[in-house]
Amino acid sequence: MTAIYDAIAVPFGWLLGQFYNFVGNYFVALVLFALFFKIILLPSAIKQQKSSARQARLQPKLRRIQERYKGDKNAQQKIQEEQQALYQREGFNPMNQGCAPLLIQMPIILGLYGAVYKPLTFAVRISSSAIATLTELVSKVVSVDGGANASRANRAIEIVIIDNIEKIWDSALEAGIDVSILEQIKEFSGEFNFFGYSLAQNPSFSPLTLLTIIPVLSCLTSLATSFIGHIRSKRNNPAMANNPTMGCMTFGMPLISLYFVTMFPAAIGIYWIINNVYSFLQTLIVGHFYSPEKVIAKQMVEETIARRSKEINTKLIAAKKNEE
Repeated sequence: MTAIYDAIAVPFGWLLGQFYNFVGNYFVALVLFALFFKIILLPSAIKQQKSSARQARLQPKLRRIQERYKGDKNAQQKIQEEQQALYQREGFNPMNQGCAPLLIQMPIILGLYGAVYKPLTFAVRISSSAIATLTELVSKVVSVDGGANASRANRAIEIVIIDNIEKIWDSALEAGIDVSILEQIKEFSGEFNFFGYSLAQNPSFSPLTLLTIIPVLSCLTSLATSFIGHIRSKRNNPAMANNPTMGCMTFGMPLISLYFVTMFPAAIGIYWIINNVYSFLQTLIVGHFYSPEKVIAKQMVEETIARRSKEINTKLIAAKKNEE
């Protein structure tokens, strides 16, 4: 599984490296990197918004189906059959409102995180052999420090190397690592500081530090995105939006992320904040230009044109037969 995860990360890491080489600042590169993939996924977001609008249009018909079989002992089966028939007539796929969009995005999400976890490989472009040697050396340092950070020496090992480069400097030279490589990493480590705190560290609520603001901002930006999405869902589909499970997912997940972000290096948390901000703006922009009212109005115009065209063609065919 790790091999597959790493393989997915390669093209994303290459692109992140290109952004870094272009702007010369890792976190500006992260901002551009996240923006690029938001733009790539924009058609999927628009398609989902249109699907949501079409579902809103079908709600009155779905409610009438439910009312029709109210009290029937076989109501559930009959309702499902009529709903499927309705979806087929309308050309609507309810899967577009479910897991399908997330499944499309999952490989991209895995690739993005894999790329962010490997700044030395993709941004600084240190050789795999040098990273392997540095990994062995930094693992000893982490262990000597008491093992408190040992859990980070797995997937986030490259970030840990950046954080401990001065501690392993002498031993790295003895192991044959060229001094130019060490200087590159040290220079790059300057971009992993947040008011004197290393972004390789995990944010914590005990003790409170400036890094604590990272999980707080991640939670707030995620909550803002979920809240605006919940409002739109409630307008499009009141029955589903009032479901307690939906409310739990909307507001519970951002709160859980408040703790979840503390399990990762602060650099990863910053990427999540950037991504959340883009998601919030995307929700507002897509919701404005593809509101249910606009999508439904356009669909009704297209259906009217198609119906009239069909009527005209039918009349022409009938007139032609009469002439014959």
